[in-house]
Amino acid sequence: MLDFLKEFSKDGHDAIFFLPGEKKDDLHIEGATYKNPGEKIGGNSMGDEYHVILFKEHEDGKLYDVDKFEAIFADPYEYISNLIPQNWFGIFAKRTTTSEAFIQKTFDKLMKT
Repeated sequence: MLDFLKEFSKDGHDAIFFLPGEKKDDLHIEGATYKNPGEKIGGNSMGDEYHVILFKEHEDGKLYDVDKFEAIFADPYEYISNLIPQNWFGIFAKRTTTSEAFIQKTFDKLMKT
């Protein structure tokens, strides 16, 4: 796992954002806890199920390779640690009875970018 994610991972976030920063080659990482968490959907003994939105960014700021899917992760921070060096950005959000609207709204906004 990337060193800077080790400490960050201890906070137990419902959603993890790893987004382009203000300057070239900057990365903005943020975690969030759902105001209304609802009930977990999916997952198994391996881990929780997550909504995943991934994308890359051209130098002109336009997004490409935008994708949305669900997946189960034993440790989402390990997966994110593999994506960041490959210049991927995105959002991992635990899948719950209240999370779908947030994820769909976010994805729709990204598709307009």
